[in-house]
Amino acid sequence: MPVDVIAVLMNSEDDFNPKSSSGFRVRGLFYRLLKESDPGLASRIHDYKGLAPFSVSPLLKIYSNTYYFRITSFLTRITKAILESLKRKDEIEFMNRRLIMREIEFSRIDSDKLLKEAEEIRRYEIEFISPTCFRRPCPYIPLHTLGIFARIMGFVKHPKSTYRYYPMPDPILMLRNLKRQWEQYTGTTIRSKRFTKWLEEGGVALSGVQNLKTHRFIRRQRKVFAVGFTGKARISLPEDTYQSEEARIVNALLKLGENTQTGINRTAGFGLYRITKTKP
Repeated sequence: MPVDVIAVLMNSEDDFNPKSSSGFRVRGLFYRLLKESDPGLASRIHDYKGLAPFSVSPLLKIYSNTYYFRITSFLTRITKAILESLKRKDEIEFMNRRLIMREIEFSRIDSDKLLKEAEEIRRYEIEFISPTCFRRPCPYIPLHTLGIFARIMGFVKHPKSTYRYYPMPDPILMLRNLKRQWEQYTGTTIRSKRFTKWLEEGGVALSGVQNLKTHRFIRRQRKVFAVGFTGKARISLPEDTYQSEEARIVNALLKLGENTQTGINRTAGFGLYRITKTKP
């Protein structure tokens, strides 16, 4: 299945600076747009408990009075419904403001092509633009060992784990999340066991951070909170575990994630990042 990206550029009569939490508002707008064109689909997507088939960016300020948000969809039915709703509008009410529609851009990512054209990059600098957070199981059990444990112990399900928020740029958790998105929705196969084993045995390492900051959001009406980090991180593929094919998979996953985002709360604008530097 393709990955569709819808970008919306808008103007406001007054200049303002959106908050990091604006992604929650963009998610609300997403459901309104989806409901206008396909109410049944909106209800099913809203109630779905698994890995969400869409993500949204927060509202981003491009320059004075000009703003942008992005919706990424793994399902063409979602894409069609959102585009139909957007094309009927000249303006959008958002955060008690009237935003004038200026431009709608649509692009489609071919995962087969992305994997075929992937490069062997050894070092990356990644800027996390919106708050990003991962879920880390406690105790932490590497994924590639679960199958063995399950057979030995006779488990039908995975060993029980308690999950905790982990607001740090852990490349293993990041790439596990991106791999899960890839395998569930793109239809393009990654050799799961080999890549996961390589990754969790030190195939990718965090080599540095810069301007790292955590953000906490409290949603009082639901009595829950969300937390995430922003800033820059450098990750590398160490020489002693380097594998060329795995390096190309990392490259493809990171490029996909620039559009689909990573970690928890992707549907509320979390996990938006961009690759700022690379080194072969």
